[in-house]
Amino acid sequence: MPLVIDTTLPILFCIALTVAMTVAAVWTWFYHDSKHRDLDSWIEYGFSRETLRHVLIYYRSMGISMLVFYILFVVSCLLLQADGKEIFVGSRGQTVSGGPIATAFFALDLVLRGGFFDIMEHFELSVTAVYMNRTMRWFVWYCFVFRMYYGLTLIRIAVSFVWIWAKLYTVRKKHGSDVIRRDHN
Repeated sequence: MPLVIDTTLPILFCIALTVAMTVAAVWTWFYHDSKHRDLDSWIEYGFSRETLRHVLIYYRSMGISMLVFYILFVVSCLLLQADGKEIFVGSRGQTVSGGPIATAFFALDLVLRGGFFDIMEHFELSVTAVYMNRTMRWFVWYCFVFRMYYGLTLIRIAVSFVWIWAKLYTVRKKHGSDVIRRDHN
């Protein structure tokens, strides 16, 4: 309840960013299928530099959105700290303040945890000595949404990349075998 009573600009920014990451994750997850069909038809019927350009534009747009959300998350954490919120703790549980670099590494740690799906949790790996303050439940949920955004997006990118690479390889192999057959006839 204190979050509702003490709603400041940084908290409103976090709420807006949470909504934006959730919408982007859902949009990426579902829009991705229709985009895959488009990419499939481009590869199947028009294997060319233009096709490759469309594929690279698609991945670049996903990468840019991930970078933008990363930067906005780091900025939001810095704004929360500037507002007096104790969002970070050290390894012994004491409240600490993270500067821009420590906050960026904290966000990177969340990205890697989202991308590696609890491998880092299981083996207790970390890239930072700054941890989230688990007594601030809303901040834990905020970090969870950030982490899940990266996890879902990275799953889609990895599966899509392997699928498109396999499709390109198959089409290329087919065109290469056609050239060889025509040369032998």
